[in-house]
Amino acid sequence: MDKNLNKRNVNGGLSGTGAVIAFDTSNYTTSVAVVDLNGNVISDRRKLLDVKTGERGLRQSEALFQHIVNLPELTREAMRDAENMEILAVASSSRPRPVEGSYMPVFRGGMLSASEIAAVMRIPSFHFSHQEGHIAAVRELRNPGEMSLTFHMSGGTGEILLTDGNTPVEIVGGTRDLSFGQLIDRTGVAAGYAFPAGARLDRIAVESSRRFKVKMSRTGKSIMETNRLKNIHIEGSYADISGIETQISRIIRESGADEELVLELFCRISDALFFMITDAMKKTGTQDIVMAGGVSASAFLRENLTARFADTPYYISFGAPEMSTDNAVGVAKLAAAEILTGK
Repeated sequence: MDKNLNKRNVNGGLSGTGAVIAFDTSNYTTSVAVVDLNGNVISDRRKLLDVKTGERGLRQSEALFQHIVNLPELTREAMRDAENMEILAVASSSRPRPVEGSYMPVFRGGMLSASEIAAVMRIPSFHFSHQEGHIAAVRELRNPGEMSLTFHMSGGTGEILLTDGNTPVEIVGGTRDLSFGQLIDRTGVAAGYAFPAGARLDRIAVESSRRFKVKMSRTGKSIMETNRLKNIHIEGSYADISGIETQISRIIRESGADEELVLELFCRISDALFFMITDAMKKTGTQDIVMAGGVSASAFLRENLTARFADTPYYISFGAPEMSTDNAVGVAKLAAAEILTGK
């Protein structure tokens, strides 16, 4: 993690009125949040970026421009929410992942806002990765002192991480080509829905599961009457996604999309996640996994995976859906923790 601490005594703010303001400018959402030093959310302001119909995302320059337009009003709203709080520090997402060479221009928007506020108010500024923010926003551990797993599933990331608290230590699984978020969004756009399409397809899958029968094979794979989609290719805790994406695109071109196809897609994803997570648990000797990132907000996947792991020695947990999607809350919590520990 990167941090730039300006010289300032913040001890006077530890009485309960002190807070951190944070920024996250991802490919999907402009986010501004304020949390107090105990991690309580004072303000959580977000605005989805506009994507033209039929497009599968935004160019970095287009996304950055929208962030620059959105940030002033969201910042004013957040500061109004926290008008009785003393802002002790500012934080932002600075890059996608906490590894060397990880960089995306969109995060410059939030970083610049954070740097300007820190300079004007003469307060510490902290920079974390977008991935660390996602994890911190949802993570509640049964055994905080032990190593565990986190599956970060977002629009551009699909990684199973061995984590020490909120800190990723090692990648032990994930997707090797597309992410599950990209698979879902591309399916939605091909079917004629607006980007990002995850929430819309998730609702369809949940509603369809009440009408179409889904059985489970002895090996733990979903079986439907149509069975149009092949299983996602799995090797241990890793998956290859492009094959099923190609298959879905062809089906939609030839016969269009229907509710049963969406349900089958989500069943195939759930199958893959179950086998990938189980393998990662066995490989690392861990028993807890936290699901983070926008895809983990899926109501269908939450219900399906929770039921699958109920009869296993492993424990799977999800954060609140609103904290799973892109937000600045996790970054703010990380900065608040830094202040409390005196770093």
